Amino acid sequence: MRRLRRLFDQILSTVLVWLLIVLLAVMTAQIVLRYGFSASLIWAEEVCRYLLIWVSFLAAMVAYERGEIASVPMLRDALPRVGGLVLAMLANVAGIVLLVVLIRMGLSYAGRMGSAPIPALKFLLGDLFGPDFPVPAVYWVYIALPVGLGLFALRLAADIVLYARMIGTGEHAADLRATPEPEVHG
Repeated sequence: MRRLRRLFDQILSTVLVWLLIVLLAVMTAQIVLRYGFSASLIWAEEVCRYLLIWVSFLAAMVAYERGEIASVPMLRDALPRVGGLVLAMLANVAGIVLLVVLIRMGLSYAGRMGSAPIPALKFLLGDLFGPDFPVPAVYWVYIALPVGLGLFALRLAADIVLYARMIGTGEHAADLRATPEPEVHG
């Protein structure tokens, strides 16, 4: 389970790095063109905004994995081992319930409001290929919330399974975050 989690985290981190590279490249091109050549990419700000939305929702899970999301484990760690693990499981269940509510609301919103074309792409592709050229809908921007939070909910569910296993193995909930990453030599 931990190996699968690490693989997923590596894939997600790679996707995030590439999204950030594209974001920074578009921003840099926009700045150079605007201030260096008094020209501008009409679509750059919109693309950067959409990339930032996707990065934000996908990065929530990476932040959780690294322990960068606010939490107060004092009560969990003060309880006996099994009690702390049960409390951690209950906290994750509560988190999943909240995420499911947000996912449902996000899907509903994306379904209701997402049929409009992406304005910058409509302008750009319409000029290049004609006004009838199909343009991706804003749905693909709005769906970032349910996708990112859905992955986060799956991550919390995986931790529930890990906590349940830890009850049998004698590990403590604090051990999950304290496990050092294996060193890579090369």
